[in-house]
Amino acid sequence: MGITQRTGRWTLDEKAPGVYLIKRRGHLHAKVVTADSDPDDALDYLLDDGVGSVYEVDCEEAVRERFRDYVAARAR
Repeated sequence: MGITQRTGRWTLDEKAPGVYLIKRRGHLHAKVVTADSDPDDALDYLLDDGVGSVYEVDCEEAVRERFRDYVAARAR
């Protein structure tokens, strides 16, 4: 697992299969989960760190799209 995409100071990290973290300067801002995630693992990661924004998407490409949209919305 590791960084799967970077835009400026924003990163998209894969924490576990199907569980992704959106971070800025290393600080967690949101989580994205796909159908590929193990429900038990996903639940553990969703409960960690108290992040309010959690997005469910269908596939890895949708994760990357959600990341781009999230970063673009905060760059304005």
